[in-house]
Amino acid sequence: MDESVYLDIKGMHCPNCPAKIERSVSKLAGVTHIKVNYEDGNGNVTFNNSLTEITEIIRRINKMGFEAEKAHVY
Repeated sequence: MDESVYLDIKGMHCPNCPAKIERSVSKLAGVTHIKVNYEDGNGNVTFNNSLTEITEIIRRINKMGFEAEKAHVY
């Protein structure tokens, strides 16, 4: 089943960072959409949670040198 999660992403230092994150995360099994916003320091990812978990997506982003976590959406 598809799930959509908002992320807070720290450590982006240039406008090219979102594209790098999007390319890397989109290669994970089950990820159907990812959009990262440099100016706001956040992102949204949609994925099939039976193929991958949000923890794996966050781990992938953090391995790239950024600090990602689930956003607290109110």
